[in-house]
Parts: sequence; structure tokens; C-alpha cells
Amino acid sequence: MRLRVAPVFAVYLGRRFLGSIMVVYAPVMTLIYMIDVLELVRRAGRGSGPPVDLLTLMTMSALKLPSLAMAALPFACLFGAMWSFVRMTRSNELVIARAAGLSVWQFLAPPLLVVLLLGLFAVGVVNPWSAAMTYRYRQLENYYIKGATSSLSTVNDTGIWLRQADPAGSAIIRAAVATDGGLRLSGVIVLMLDRDGHFLRRVEASYAQYEPGYWTLTSAWLFESEAPARPVPVFRLATNLEPDDITQSLADPESISFWAIPAFAKRLEQAGFSATRYLVHWHSLAATPLVLAGMLLIAATVSLRMSRRGGIAALIGLGSVASFVLFVVFDVARALGISESVPVVLASWGPPVAATLVSVALLFHLEDG
Repeated sequence: MRLRVAPVFAVYLGRRFLGSIMVVYAPVMTLIYMIDVLELVRRAGRGSGPPVDLLTLMTMSALKLPSLAMAALPFACLFGAMWSFVRMTRSNELVIARAAGLSVWQFLAPPLLVVLLLGLFAVGVVNPWSAAMTYRYRQLENYYIKGATSSLSTVNDTGIWLRQADPAGSAIIRAAVATDGGLRLSGVIVLMLDRDGHFLRRVEASYAQYEPGYWTLTSAWLFESEAPARPVPVFRLATNLEPDDITQSLADPESISFWAIPAFAKRLEQAGFSATRYLVHWHSLAATPLVLAGMLLIAATVSLRMSRRGGIAALIGLGSVASFVLFVVFDVARALGISESVPVVLASWGPPVAATLVSVALLFHLEDG
């Protein structure tokens, strides 16, 4: 079977398909933006941060929009493809293409190329831009909605950094390595500050073990401003951190660029933390072109034959059901991957591969069977 399509017709099909995606995508993203602004207004009214005006909330929502657009892209491809196929069938364009000897695979080839290129562009170009904007959004959200000035913990080339604060002052904890999910630290340095941010003392210890309400530092040395350094066998540092605060306050995977996630995950593992949720996110992004291709094939499966026989309402219903089922399957698979119940690669690549193969099999049966 030849897959070659006339270049003019291939470009025409690609443009029609891309235009249909944009027709679906633009109003959906406008609606999402409006809903997100209203949700931020509600959260700001109940949050513990300082007063914030509507313009700032609209800016925050605009910073979040590229991330939401990445999440909505597969479903825009699904409904855009169905809309495109319905229009081309009603105008008899696909009927003429079939009469000219083109199979379903030949007139699906240009749209498939479009979604693959669109997926690569979204992952390689849009995602780094989206990650930077999401990082800024998280900062504004922490300040205006949650009333926090910074994240509790971060990991970089120098080690692990934790920050805790209370009415009496704050403490910055730096550790070389963490074990037991961040509850046991090695190579610890603690800088203790007063309420105004002035230095009080520094504590260096071989180990720090988390216990409810405090850190226990062993083999410690205490350094104060106007006193000589002195050894302290056991030093207890009061803390208001909970065990989950340490890992959950690390950088959001969506705020890290696709290109930077592997290096960040490596640093995280070297520091003693699990990098599973970052690797799941990275593989999910890498699978985006395949996800979009699967959405296109699903749209072709449910719309080509039905649109020739009418039943647009049933078509929309099928598309809605398909999008809901896929969303649930993708979400459950991701959750299983993050919890390490299934391998990371299987959790990220399994659903799109399965959806693509099932759609190809159905198309072979319906069109070539």
C-alpha cells in the first residue's frame, strides 16, 4: 500500500487540521483562563497572604496559562480532529479523496505529521517557557495566597537546604546528604537568625535526626558571635516542620524545564531523595507526541464512519466519553508510577502506546477489514 500523497493535498490537509485544532483550542483556553481567575479570587479571599488586587491575580493566572495549555493540548487535538473530519466529510472532500484511490492511512498521514511536530514543539520549546512562568506563579502563589515567602526546601549542587521559621526567628539548615525520606541528615550546618534576620549562632554537626517537634544534632559544634566555638554532644533544634513538608516543598515538576529534569533528578537522588515523580513527569512529557497521535487516531476511529452516517450528537458524546476515560487512565497510571507501584516507563508510556495500538487496530478493522 502506497502512503504517498500529493504535496498540495497533504499541505491542505495539514492546514485544515491545524486550523480545526485552533478553533477548538482558543475558546477552551479562554474559558479556562476565566475560571482560573475566579478560582484565584476565591482562594485569595480565604488565603493567609497580604491583600492582592484583581490585576495581580489576572497576571498570576496568565503565568499559569501555558501549563494549563500543555495539559489541554491532547483534548484539543481529539475534538479538533473530530471537527475536522466532520467538516471534510460533509463537504465531500474525503469522499473525493477515497474516489481518487486514497486510503484512510494516506489522508491521515499529514494530520499525523502535524500532531507529531506539534508535540515536539510543545515539549522542546513551549515547556521550558511554561516551566519558567510556572515557577514565577508558584512564588506569587506562596506569597499572596499561602502567606509564605519561599519554599521550605530545595536541592542544588551544594546540597540540601531547609528553611523553618517561628515567631522567635528562623533557621536555615544545609545538609550534604539526606536519608530516610529527608528525616536523617548528614554533614549538617544550621544558621539561626532572629526575627529581623540578624545572625545569632551557627551549629555544625555530623548528623541530624528528625523527631516530632525538633531536630537532634549529634557530635555538634556551636559557634556564636562573641564566644569561642565549643563542642556540644547533643543539640536540639525546635522545628515546626512535619515529615511530609520536607519532600512536598521541593520544586514542583511542572516548574522545571523538560531539558533540566534529568540533571535535577540526578542531584535529588544523590542527595538521598526519591526522584520518581520528576522522572514520571519527564517521561510523560517525552510521550506527548505519541499521546497527540493517539488522540488523532481515536478521533478518526469514532468520527469517520459515524460522520458519514450522521449522528453528530452521538459523535460529541463519544468524544467526551473517550476524553474522560483517557484522562482517568493517564492520571491513574501517573499516580501508580509516582507511588512506584509500576515502573516509571510503563506508567508514562503504557497508556499512550495502548491507546494508539487499539485505535490502529480499530481503523484496520473498520476501514480495511
